[in-house]
Amino acid sequence: MAALPAPRPVRPAAPVPRTYVQYLRDRLLEAEAGLTAMSEKYERTKARFDRCYARRGITPETDIVNYINAKSMNPELTFWYAKVEHFQREVAAYGAALTGLDAARRLLADDGYRIDDRTRPRNGRRALNRVG
Repeated sequence: MAALPAPRPVRPAAPVPRTYVQYLRDRLLEAEAGLTAMSEKYERTKARFDRCYARRGITPETDIVNYINAKSMNPELTFWYAKVEHFQREVAAYGAALTGLDAARRLLADDGYRIDDRTRPRNGRRALNRVG
């Protein structure tokens, strides 16, 4: 009977530098502030646009086709809406990065999730649906 090889030592995961996490947090806060500012500018611009076209009798309730056409051709609305979308993407990206780092940290800190080399199947196939 051949002896089982000694288990390989589990290498600890390299910690994420604190400065990087702080950088991501700072960028997330900047993106959230930018999103708030751009949303407010867009809402003010849209309200001004709505008042202007309401005076002409063009509102979503009365003439949706002309309202949508006028709105799509307004460069200022398009500009501010693009800014809002940009900051929405930044908030999502930095938030996802921080969430992923936190999840990885928790996962690697929990020894229950580590795979023991002695229980790993040796033939290279996964041990799916195996009762053990």
